[in-house]
Amino acid sequence: MPLRRRTQLSDHRVFFVTTTTRNHAKLFHSNELLTLLHSIIFERVKYHQATLFGYVLMINHFHLLVKLEGGGVGLSKLMRDIKSLSARQIFPNSKGIWMERFDDVSVTSGEQFRRKLNYIHFNPVKAKLVEQAENYRFSSAKSWNTGKAEAGVTVDF
Repeated sequence: MPLRRRTQLSDHRVFFVTTTTRNHAKLFHSNELLTLLHSIIFERVKYHQATLFGYVLMINHFHLLVKLEGGGVGLSKLMRDIKSLSARQIFPNSKGIWMERFDDVSVTSGEQFRRKLNYIHFNPVKAKLVEQAENYRFSSAKSWNTGKAEAGVTVDF
């Protein structure tokens, strides 16, 4: 399968990333499973020396707002690691839990950054999981609303 044009983005960029479970399966249906996914994402972000600005983990997908050295190449490696590790560690008997590809948008302005961050944080509200974004446990919304970042999240752009 040919690579998308993201590999041509070689500088330090912020990306809005979305990846979804295969067939939109609702695999992450418990706090325990979401906690495992959270741990893998944060460990891989740290390993790749990326800057994580925002995230939300949902029952069948997740979004990240992340900056990486190496631009698109770095993003592809990060996502490959997150998807393969989470499949092997959380669902070891599955043949694959994620769709093969992931979607990404290169964030090029402060306004676009704010729109993407708001979209990420509003996901659990839209899904009627919480009434206020900062009350959702698997999101960076509380960090941004209080200005007190959880370990691994940067609340300054």
